[in-house]
Amino acid sequence: MDPLKSITPIDGRYREKVRLLEDYFSEYAFIKERVRIEIEYLIKFIDEVENSKIASLPSDWKNVLCEVYQNFSIRDAEEVKEIEKTVGHDVFAIVRYLMEKVDKCGLTVLKPYLHIGLTSEDVNNLAYSLLMKKFNEEVLIPYLLKLVDELSRLSLENINVVMLARTHSVPAVPTTFGRFLVNYAYRVAKIVEELSDIEFPGKIGGAIGDYNALKFVYPEIDWILFSKIFVESLGLTYFPAFTQTLPHEQLSNYLMKIALLDSILSNLCRDLWMLSLIEYISFQAGKHEVHSSTMPHKSNPILLENAEGAFDLSSEILSYISRRLLSSRLHRDLSDSIIKRFYGLPLSLTILGIQNLTSSLNRLEINKERMLKDVEEHPEVLSEAYQVFLRRHGFPEAYETIQRLLKENPQKIRGELEKRVPSEKLREIIKLAPHEYLGEAERIVKLLIREIEEIKNRIHSLKLR
Repeated sequence: MDPLKSITPIDGRYREKVRLLEDYFSEYAFIKERVRIEIEYLIKFIDEVENSKIASLPSDWKNVLCEVYQNFSIRDAEEVKEIEKTVGHDVFAIVRYLMEKVDKCGLTVLKPYLHIGLTSEDVNNLAYSLLMKKFNEEVLIPYLLKLVDELSRLSLENINVVMLARTHSVPAVPTTFGRFLVNYAYRVAKIVEELSDIEFPGKIGGAIGDYNALKFVYPEIDWILFSKIFVESLGLTYFPAFTQTLPHEQLSNYLMKIALLDSILSNLCRDLWMLSLIEYISFQAGKHEVHSSTMPHKSNPILLENAEGAFDLSSEILSYISRRLLSSRLHRDLSDSIIKRFYGLPLSLTILGIQNLTSSLNRLEINKERMLKDVEEHPEVLSEAYQVFLRRHGFPEAYETIQRLLKENPQKIRGELEKRVPSEKLREIIKLAPHEYLGEAERIVKLLIREIEEIKNRIHSLKLR
């Protein structure tokens, strides 16, 4: 399909930026994963339940079956979709396709056991969890770690770059640009650690989750144990409390963490935008880019604004999906099916946002002189130091006195200090300049960077488990 004719921008305008996600959220990826599950289930079923059939099979029968999903192509997926047009059921179409494949591979004896005892939701829940798990490990976490690294790098590079902090938009006290950024680096790293430790669930259980048909036909098999071992062999966590559907709370927990992440990153975008507004930072346009159709001088933070919108939209969609999919009428209804098919939309928006935010940081230019000038032009930011210093020396009305003098005549503050504090103790407070009033800003940056490195090491250890 021509991207210009796509209905959503994800498959149109932003297609090239998120093309890699077609391996996780496309119809083709979903069909292929379900084909794999059907074949893996068939192999285990023959091995452990109908092993008398193995004698009539060629020695390489497992390899032959595995090649079906390993070599599954777009053309194969199109065959499945053609069958679906006739049968009107996506999973039954896959089963029908596999029966034809098994015939062609000379494994006809296996046909009766394809999808035996399963319901479509058994296959679908496993496919969704496996695709989500791969997306998390192969795409989301690596992208986020790159973002954390970029924020950490900028934090260290700007550890001493003095900046006027603002609370309620009003000048507060001095800080550093590195200290401002490291907060976000740490917050994102903590969520990445949580995402790295997520367990993705799965189940098989038949029509309503009680293994009715399988237990009736094969009473000698422990189907609960069989199912648990099969699910875990796929790299998923067996979830024992289910109906025909797998309860969604574990996946909802995962998606909600990403929704929270999106909100944090959207807030970072807005903070950077506001720092751009007051000319502390800027984002330079690419060599041949045009940022206004009428004003040639414009160099707008367009990637940052795009990222903010992507994060906000993704967060809202993921929050809805997380809540909505906790509900299922009695033992099954189909209202969840269409919603799950949109997993890829918010997660693509998240990746798009991370890409654009990271690109914005790479274009970041810092106006250190403007930051310092702003600090020095607001000497009143030392009022906190003055009133706490006076209180330290036993003056209980220090806050009210400094507040009054700031309004009446700030020049009188020094006289008040001299009147209240012994001269030998005045030198440090009198000499204090606004750009020196930084508290533990530098130390906090270093501490948090060390914490981030420890978090990254733990994430690496989780991958090796």
